[in-house]
Amino acid sequence: MSVKLSGTLIILLGAVIYGLSTDFVNFTPEIIKLLILLSLLSELGGRIVRIYLTENLPVSRDFGINSAVCHFGGILASDALFGSVLGLFLWELVAGKTLLPHRDTVSQVLLRLIGVAVIRFVCGITMIVVIHLYIFR
Repeated sequence: MSVKLSGTLIILLGAVIYGLSTDFVNFTPEIIKLLILLSLLSELGGRIVRIYLTENLPVSRDFGINSAVCHFGGILASDALFGSVLGLFLWELVAGKTLLPHRDTVSQVLLRLIGVAVIRFVCGITMIVVIHLYIFR
């Protein structure tokens, strides 16, 4: 069993371990505060935005993600078992009709979650750029 750490926390942890191993030679309090702020913005801000964007949708976040992933996985598995044309036809005939009524709401959930992921990605990339420019000089 492993600890579930997000990307920005891993970046922050890596910067702190590097700082401890080099006795914080290139670290300034402003850089450390900026990295902590970006990490908090990514983690807490991302969670708040995710909850805000997906709270009034008729399907849950888990259903939106699971239905899209399972539908795509089912298409791949049926294609592997029956061939591309027959597999897709059989999958859509048997299981595809269950996703069709929820297609609009599932796509809304996925698009909103992608937006939150972009926010977290931008925070992580910004942290990496700050570390590269100001710490590894």
